[in-house]
Amino acid sequence: MKERLISNNLGLKILSLFLAFIIWLVVVNVSNPLVNRRRELTLEIENSEVLTAARRAYEISGKNTVTVSFDIHTRDEYKIRLSDFRAYIDLSELYDVTGSVPVKVEVLNNSDIYENVVPRPGVVRVTTEELQSKPFELQTDLRGEAASGYVLGKVTLTPDIVTVEGPISQVGLISQIGVRIQAENPNTDFDGHTNLVFYDANGNELEVDDRVRTDVDETGVGYQVSVDKIKELSLDFEVSGEVAEGYRYTGVECSRRSVSVTGAHSGMAAVNTVRIPASVLNIDGASQDQIVTVDIREFLPEGVLLARTEEPNVEIRLCVEALTTKTLELTQSNIKMIGGSEDLEYRLVPERIEVKIRGLEEELEPLSGEDLGASLNLAGLSSGNHILNLDFEQSDRFMVISQPTAEIEVISRSNVTEVGTEPSETTAETTEAESAETKPSSALGPGYTEAAIEAGGGSGTVVQGTTEESRTSE
Repeated sequence: MKERLISNNLGLKILSLFLAFIIWLVVVNVSNPLVNRRRELTLEIENSEVLTAARRAYEISGKNTVTVSFDIHTRDEYKIRLSDFRAYIDLSELYDVTGSVPVKVEVLNNSDIYENVVPRPGVVRVTTEELQSKPFELQTDLRGEAASGYVLGKVTLTPDIVTVEGPISQVGLISQIGVRIQAENPNTDFDGHTNLVFYDANGNELEVDDRVRTDVDETGVGYQVSVDKIKELSLDFEVSGEVAEGYRYTGVECSRRSVSVTGAHSGMAAVNTVRIPASVLNIDGASQDQIVTVDIREFLPEGVLLARTEEPNVEIRLCVEALTTKTLELTQSNIKMIGGSEDLEYRLVPERIEVKIRGLEEELEPLSGEDLGASLNLAGLSSGNHILNLDFEQSDRFMVISQPTAEIEVISRSNVTEVGTEPSETTAETTEAESAETKPSSALGPGYTEAAIEAGGGSGTVVQGTTEESRTSE
């Protein structure tokens, strides 16, 4: 049934549709009705200098676009262009109480085809704020490294100070302004231009809005970076003053022993050290370590700069240690006898002498009496007892704090005989042999006998001999 309805008079039906379209097209073209159309435009600002002169910044609340509504004949729709319209506000017409400004639309082209041109909304709200200008010294963020054996040196910016102007709420967010420069392993000086980078109080990069202006927005900031050779200079410390009584200055400890510097070749050729003067390193009256922090840059010669990678502050420790005392015993074997006579014998009375020395505990610990270098001058002494001052060798390890005296007993060799012996014909040979044994030996030193050495170990004592004959005589 349905197929029959469609197929019956099919040709007439198609013809009727075609005729209907033709009739509609004729009616439209003859009547050419008006239709409403809309386009969205960006708002332009006029007379902004009125607010600028009043030191006010402004901002449109909400969107900065408006919709333009207009009527146009159907046959002219193809002619519509956004460039035919201009939407704007005039800030000289700003109403201070509400902040409202009327929106105006101007038809620039084909004004004859547009009718009833109306902006929507017809009014926009503009907020204003006090305008602030503030100068900032530019900081440099130099990234990358120079070629091996070189270091990135001084950076020169042009200009090095910029002025920022904008709403006080925006300028107040800015803590620092700088430039970012990237180095790609250069071995010669290089230059260029770059844009500003804004930072907040925490050092984070900050995005500011379009109302913030600077005096280098159009030109950017020029930079020039020097690339210098590196030279290592050793640190030389000069220390002045005297530590407190009972203490000793033991040396300098430093976090670094050298620093890397740069500069013109002619200026660095004759420089090998950085001298830290005694006026800075003073230990007067110190009883503990003195720690001094210095800025190395203050002591660099003219024309020499600290390498960019070097930390300028150096910590110097002037080491001061407490002294301790130690008592040592001296025997005659520890004392060097000077200027004695071979015809005399010398012995120490008493056999031991105590000597007090002062020094660092770790240096005094291994010392014995032999290490003191004690000596006595025996020149010109005659038989009898004599009080002499002991002399000691100079040492940087210890200091003798007592001045002991030594009593020396001087005995004439001719008086040294074996007590209780009488010579006889039967014992003549034995006596001669014993006398020969008791003669002084020049190899043992003045005043020493072999018998004395055997009995007293070189302590200077004289042993009286006892023989069978003496007991018989008695």
